Amino acid sequence: MSFTGEYNNIIDQKNRLSIPAKFRKSLAEKNKKTFVLTRGFDQCLFLYPVEEWKIVEEQLMSLSSITDTNRNFIRNIVRHANYVKYDGQGRIAIPEILLQYSNINKEVLVIGMLKKIELWDP
Repeated sequence: MSFTGEYNNIIDQKNRLSIPAKFRKSLAEKNKKTFVLTRGFDQCLFLYPVEEWKIVEEQLMSLSSITDTNRNFIRNIVRHANYVKYDGQGRIAIPEILLQYSNINKEVLVIGMLKKIELWDP
């Protein structure tokens, strides 16, 4: 499974984003049309296939939570993580708090980043 390419898209009035068909096709069957959506770096959003998110969780669990830096890093990634399943039209709902964080209003730039997808305010 690999996500590549860049797509311009829009958020509808119900805060839904249509995942590009190419990305939906490369989503493994074991992910059951489900992604994990969370805050990314530099005010973007990360969209992980569930199986890839499990790997991220394992990596986060390996970090020591004794240090403030690690604890804050883990907290900022995990507390905003939402499991989102795309509907029959390939749309996911994006929580308002994540749209605010990323400054995404109507237009969105969808970028394939190999194992994850990034969502940006263009």
